[in-house]
Amino acid sequence: MATIACLHAATSNIALFEEALQALDYDELQLLHRVESELLTRAIRAGEVTVEIAATAREIISEMCERADAVIVTCTTLGVVAWDTTQFNKPVIRVDAALAKAASHYHGAVLVLCTAHSTLEMTTKLFEAFIPGDRLSVELIPRAWAFFNHGDIEGYHREIAHYIRERRECALGCIVLAQSSMAGAEKYINTTLSVLSGPETSLQAAIDAIL
Repeated sequence: MATIACLHAATSNIALFEEALQALDYDELQLLHRVESELLTRAIRAGEVTVEIAATAREIISEMCERADAVIVTCTTLGVVAWDTTQFNKPVIRVDAALAKAASHYHGAVLVLCTAHSTLEMTTKLFEAFIPGDRLSVELIPRAWAFFNHGDIEGYHREIAHYIRERRECALGCIVLAQSSMAGAEKYINTTLSVLSGPETSLQAAIDAIL
C-alpha cells in the first residue's frame, strides 16, 4: 500500500484530506498526517518564513520522506520551503503549486482566493509563474481568517462563499481556493464555474507522482 504524508499547520485539515482521498477512491493508498501549527504561528508573528523556520520545516519534510512515498505540504505559507523539490529524496508536492498547475489549464481569467494575509505575497508570486498576469486575480477575503482563528470553521467556510457570492461578476475560467483550510467552503458555493481546492488537487498530483 502506498503512503502519502501530509504536513499540516492546522488539525482541521486532516479531515479535509481524508474526505478528498475518499472522493478520489484509491483503495491502495493511505495518508499519514503531521501537524506543526507552531511553525505557522512563528511565521505569522515574524511576517515571513525565516531561515530558522525554513530549516526546521525542511528537516520535518525530510523525516516524512523516510516514512512515505510522497509528501504534501498542505500549508501555503510553509510551502515556500519546498520550492526546490530536488533537495528531497521523495516527491514533495506544494498544495499551491499543484493548484497553480491545474488552474493554468483553464481558459479565461483565474480568480485565486486567500484568507490568511501571510500567504498572499507568495501565492501571488507562485501563480504568476504559471498564469499570465492579465488572466490572474489574487484576492484576500478580509474577514474570513478571524472566523478560522476563533475555531468557527463553518462560519469561515460560509464567509468564503459569501465573498464569492457578493463579488462583482466578471468572466472567469475557474476559481481557486488557495489554502487547504478553505476546501470545506465548496458545499456553500453556488456557481457553475470550476472551483479548485487544495486537498483533492494536491492528492491527485501526489498520486500521479508515485503510481
